[in-house]
Amino acid sequence: MKKPQIIAKTLASRLGRPTPLAVTFELSHLCNLACVYCDRHTPMPNEMSRDEIFQTLDDFVELGMWKLNLDGGEPLAHRHVNDIVTWLVDRGISTRMNTNGILVPKKIKTVQKLDAVKISLDGPKANHDAMRGEGSFDKAVKGALAAREAGVPKITFTCVVGQHNATVIDALMDFVEELGFSVVFQPARNSLFTNTNRDGSHFQLHESALKTAFLHIEQRKRKSAAVGNRWSSLRHFRTFPADTPLPCAAGWASVTMDPEGNLYHCGQINRDDKSFNVLRLGVRAAFEGLPRYGCSQCWCARTVESNYKWGGRFDKMIPIRSPN
Repeated sequence: MKKPQIIAKTLASRLGRPTPLAVTFELSHLCNLACVYCDRHTPMPNEMSRDEIFQTLDDFVELGMWKLNLDGGEPLAHRHVNDIVTWLVDRGISTRMNTNGILVPKKIKTVQKLDAVKISLDGPKANHDAMRGEGSFDKAVKGALAAREAGVPKITFTCVVGQHNATVIDALMDFVEELGFSVVFQPARNSLFTNTNRDGSHFQLHESALKTAFLHIEQRKRKSAAVGNRWSSLRHFRTFPADTPLPCAAGWASVTMDPEGNLYHCGQINRDDKSFNVLRLGVRAAFEGLPRYGCSQCWCARTVESNYKWGGRFDKMIPIRSPN
C-alpha cells in the first residue's frame, strides 16, 4: 500500500471507518524464557496451523493491512516464522518484531528482512538476568548487534521499569548509548492485560518512585539519543497508573490477534472474551464485530505514541518543559 493510501485510510478510520491498518499478531505464546512479570510463556492449546495463518494474513491484506508486528511469546521460536516473514515482505507489508533477542543470530536470514526489531533489555546484566534468566543479557545484546550487522533499519531496546531496575536506569542508558542504540521505557503493570487477578505488586514501583524514575528519563532525553521514547509517551506516563485519557486507535486502525485467531480491539485488554475468532467468523466479520472503546490504562509506550499520532494530538508530541 502506497503512503497516500495509508494516510487516506488512517484519516478515514479517524472519521469512523474502521480498517485494520496495523495488526499485532502474537504468533505463538511459546517462549524460550519465563520472565517474572510476563503472562505468556507456554503455547496456547489450539494455535493456528500454517495454512490457517496464511489465509488469515491474506484476508487482512485484502482489508487494508499495511503494517504487521510479530509478537509472542517468542516469535522467532515459531517453526514457520521465516515463511511468514518472507510472505509478508513479498507483499509489501512493513513487518516488525518484538523479541528477547536470543534467537536473532540463529535466525538472521529471517531477521534481516524486518523493518524494525525491538529487543527487551531490563537493565545492566545482573538486573536483566535476575528477571529473565542467566545469560539472557549477553544473548540479547548479541542479538541486537547481529541485527545491526545484518542491516535491519531500526533496532531499539525496550525496558520495563519496576522494582528490579529503577535504581540502575542511568547505567542502562549509558550502556545503550555506548552501543549506539536507544531504549524505550514503559512502566511495569500488574499484568500484561487489564482486569486480571494477577498480583504483580512485588515487581511494580510505587507511584512516587515510578514518577521519579520517569522524570529522570525525561531529563536524560533532553541531552541524549539513548532514550527512544517520544515526548507523548513520557508526558502520558507522568500520571501513571491514573493515566490521562488519550485518543485510541484500538479497533479503528489497529487490532491484536492471539495465536488461536482470537481478535481483540486492544492487545492489553482482558482475554476472557473470545467471541471474535477469525477461524470461526472470518477476518472481516470478526474485525467488524469488535467493540471499539478506549481506556486510560495504556502502559505500552509505542501504543501510546501511535494513539496520539493517530488522534492528531500534536500538542502531546512537543518536548515537555523542564521543571528546572
